[in-house]
Amino acid sequence: MWRIEEHRRVDKQLASAPKEILKRYEKWQDIAAISGPPGLRAITGFHDEALSGQSKGYRSSRLGLQYRVIYRLHAAELLFRVESDATRLSEAMMKQYRPAKRRAQVSVGDSVRIVRELQGLSQNQLAKATRIPQTTISAIENDRVRLGVERAKVLAKALKCHPAVLVFPGWEAPEKSAA
Repeated sequence: MWRIEEHRRVDKQLASAPKEILKRYEKWQDIAAISGPPGLRAITGFHDEALSGQSKGYRSSRLGLQYRVIYRLHAAELLFRVESDATRLSEAMMKQYRPAKRRAQVSVGDSVRIVRELQGLSQNQLAKATRIPQTTISAIENDRVRLGVERAKVLAKALKCHPAVLVFPGWEAPEKSAA
């Protein structure tokens, strides 16, 4: 699993963000932590891309028209560093990073809806791709019907993400102890 750290200024910037953007950021964190860069690129709605010019070495994922995540990969550590802006940081400033925290509750239904919308699919298109009735997909998205393991696998395959992204929104692996 990938570790995600945020710059301390990210809190202030997300304080005024709409709830839907916060939920998309939570999904971005889930996908990044579980699947890493290939998982982010598979979700077309994020428009994950490398930045150029002064911001070379950074990547950007869109959360909406006005919001995006700017991050830098540290592959040797399996680490994402979420930046408040794409400026070069000195080693002294690296101490201003901390583990990413959760800012919004995302239900299983929210997870399915967010990833479906990011992939640009309607409920009917997803129903055709998965052979799950559209009414069932709607009920899952509204948390009226449980997702279940088999449905999660089928939906994850159609949505090009790991099933854990849908089934366990916001789940964090326990820290490994040195026992």
